[in-house]
Amino acid sequence: MKKLIKIIVVLLILVTAYGIFKYQSDPYIKALVNNDESKLFYRPSTEIQNLDDFEYSENILSVEDSIKIHTYLFNPKTELKANVFLIRGNSGNTSQGKELITPLIDNGFKVYSTDWRGYGKSNGIPNYKGVMKDTQTAFVDFLNQTKNDSVKTIVYGMSLGGQLAVKLARDNQTKIDALVLDGALESAHSFITDNFREFYLQSFTKNPENYNQEYVAIRDITDIKNIPKLIIHSTEDRAVPFQRGQNLFAKAKEPKMFWETNTGHIKTLTDLPEELIEKLNALMR
Repeated sequence: MKKLIKIIVVLLILVTAYGIFKYQSDPYIKALVNNDESKLFYRPSTEIQNLDDFEYSENILSVEDSIKIHTYLFNPKTELKANVFLIRGNSGNTSQGKELITPLIDNGFKVYSTDWRGYGKSNGIPNYKGVMKDTQTAFVDFLNQTKNDSVKTIVYGMSLGGQLAVKLARDNQTKIDALVLDGALESAHSFITDNFREFYLQSFTKNPENYNQEYVAIRDITDIKNIPKLIIHSTEDRAVPFQRGQNLFAKAKEPKMFWETNTGHIKTLTDLPEELIEKLNALMR
């Protein structure tokens, strides 16, 4: 009996030590335990890469008294076909996503991209409500900068940016002509459950209503009426499971198209550029 007790004690010590090690060594687990959304949801980078190969303009927008964000408008290399308001995923910054912009501008799309607070040259710390404010402010600027273009407007949301794209489309249905979602999240809660699946982390995963509810893609997409929608999701997506894309598509109203791919997470623009351009052309028709 004493031997069994010793074994149990040793196992408890080992499990506790492992838990402490993971907490101290993994910033995302620490963020989950502390419910620190600025580190839990966002992976910003302030390292700026060279953009000299692009024809673009940069703008600085005031969102709040202390928050100034940087936005970029990239001009197409061929005749203008449409304007794209691109909402990227939660990692890096605009300058580090050049491979996402290139296939669009090479095929006649003008691309507007925003660095949320804490990303690139934008100051502040990203948070759930803050990045939505940044996106909304940037969208107004995008509309002002493209108002004289007699072409259609596409909102294109990727990964975490897909949630913001759905909210933006729902609130601006008369101002956009198409919505594209690529590897999009269903909700903040789905991001947590998809990325912290280990059994020892489940007790730190809160109920859906405990996460910010101002915008929830799986809920908000049902309110988007006549806007054509292209929902892209990969069966090989390891960050946002394929089922998430299927669920969004099921909730979306017509007109809508679902494109099943087999790339990595949000790799459509880089791995399937020709097919994507064909889909965008069809979407605008």
